[in-house]
Amino acid sequence: MPILIQAEVGKMSSVPFKSPIPIEALQSEDHLLEIRDRSAYTKILLRERKGEDLSGELGVKYGESKLRTDGTLVCGSRPGEWTLYNPSVEANSLLQTLETYGERVAITDLTHGRALMSVEGDLARSLLEKVCNIDFSDPMVPDGASFSASVGAVSCDLIRSDSDQVLVLLSCERSFGLYLFKVLADAGKEFGCVVPPELGLH
Repeated sequence: MPILIQAEVGKMSSVPFKSPIPIEALQSEDHLLEIRDRSAYTKILLRERKGEDLSGELGVKYGESKLRTDGTLVCGSRPGEWTLYNPSVEANSLLQTLETYGERVAITDLTHGRALMSVEGDLARSLLEKVCNIDFSDPMVPDGASFSASVGAVSCDLIRSDSDQVLVLLSCERSFGLYLFKVLADAGKEFGCVVPPELGLH
């Protein structure tokens, strides 16, 4: 059996998830930009133990990401570490798929400890470049890229995972989730995002 580390007090995987973000999504009037809360996704950290090398088995190296057929996005977030994201809110089902690695890995359920959101659409890169000192052009941040950066002064993990349009996921500590969403929403106003008053922007 893999080593399972409880990141939160108690059995949080059995507690219904409550997002720190009160708005599900914001969209520009021309539909070229959307900011969406995805915090309810299951988030699992997989860390290989000393002497192991799982990058070949996972098919994902540091700085890369890959979408599995079951909908799980596997991201090489650090050397020897991978973060797995799945739209399902049931963490146990994802944990069961990792049992084959046995004691070669340590697994941490981060679902309740991390916020997750996406910026997507033709204007996604333009918005992100307003709040992050990264060149988001295709040569610098291609589809599948996984990296860390400061976004609005918040330390984030970012993953580009396009479908039919540009989509960038941003993950941060839960306590910064609402603030980061507000930063993105405020920057999005320039691109026509309609921000409801209940979000509480100044």
